Amino acid sequence: MSPADPAGPPASPVPPPAALATHQLIAGYGDIPVIRGVDLEVRVGQVVAVVGPNGAGKSTLLKAILGLARIMGGQVLADGNEVTGRPLEELVRLGVGYVPQVDDVFDPLKVSENLNMGGYLLGKDERATRMEEVLAIFPALRSRLNRYVGTMSGGERKMTAIARALMMSPRVLILDEPTAGLSAALTEAVLNDQVRTLADHGHAVLLVEQKAQAALRLADVASVLVQGRVAMSAPAAEVLASPQMAEVFLGGRAEQAADAGGEASVAGQAKVDGQAKVDGP
Repeated sequence: MSPADPAGPPASPVPPPAALATHQLIAGYGDIPVIRGVDLEVRVGQVVAVVGPNGAGKSTLLKAILGLARIMGGQVLADGNEVTGRPLEELVRLGVGYVPQVDDVFDPLKVSENLNMGGYLLGKDERATRMEEVLAIFPALRSRLNRYVGTMSGGERKMTAIARALMMSPRVLILDEPTAGLSAALTEAVLNDQVRTLADHGHAVLLVEQKAQAALRLADVASVLVQGRVAMSAPAAEVLASPQMAEVFLGGRAEQAADAGGEASVAGQAKVDGQAKVDGP
């Protein structure tokens, strides 16, 4: 240290806390842990994909974050504030939105009515203003506001579900397998035109997805769960390029790597102690 600079170099600025994080999270059902010591961070403007074989604990991780599974240890943090075990309705008020895999829209209602349901905690004027903001993100919905959701395609329904979750202006959006049951073309449309758009508009997106290659091409960061633990966490492009990931997803049977849409799917069975571990919580 020179006499002219007694204080040394200036300290690096401390980055803001992640919009959503878990720290050494342990959770499961009854007395049986399904996920063990899971560390995860999702920052504003990022898509973080969670992938892994069936039974790896992906659904349990989401349920633990959302207060729907028993937490046995660790923490869930939103903007650095502990929210471990908080019920879903409280998390919504704290800026965490959730789009489930199923039952994510009201089929008998119009698109406009679904969006209004999503903003039910807002006053009338605030709800109208927020709907305009949501339609600016998904302009394709504007011409469909009077359509009954039950008559729409799978991709349009998923767009409506995501837009409904946006009505409460969440900083974080948690998406549980948004492409389930969709064709390869609709999968690409939902991920690239909808999910990526959310991050580009400043949301932090946590994506759990069975169609691993499609999710990894889209995401910024990926965490691979195996037997309830994080086996790999890295930039999504590195995970996609890792030859070990085919072993993780498919028990080494690369010929099973193509799903119906031509994507590598994580729907194969994971090998655990020489036995096939079938899909679980």
